[in-house]
Amino acid sequence: MEMPQRVSIRYKDTSYNTSEIRLKTFRLAFQLWEEETKPRKTELYEFISSCLKQIDRQDRFMVSLLFVELADMIRDSALERGMKEVLIKTSFREFACALTDFEDKSK
Repeated sequence: MEMPQRVSIRYKDTSYNTSEIRLKTFRLAFQLWEEETKPRKTELYEFISSCLKQIDRQDRFMVSLLFVELADMIRDSALERGMKEVLIKTSFREFACALTDFEDKSK
C-alpha cells in the first residue's frame, strides 16, 4: 500500500507532510531506546495521537504502515538483537496505546 501524499498534520506549531510524519515517527521511536519510558508518557505517543486526530479516517491506515516500516528498519539495523526486540516492543506498545485511547474517545 502507498502512503497517501495529501496527508499533513500540525504538531507543536509545526506542519508535517507524509515524509516528515514518517521521519518524525522513526526519530521518536529510536529515541525511546535512550529514554526508559512508561507507556502513554512519551512524545511518540503524543505524536501518533495527534496524527490520528488530524488524519481523515480513510487515511489512518498509514499510521499502521509507518510501524510496519519501522519494524523492518529496526530489524535490518546493526543493533544488537535484544535491543531490536525491546525497541520494536516499546514502539508498538506506544502505538497501540495511542490507537486504543483514540478509539475509546471516538465511541
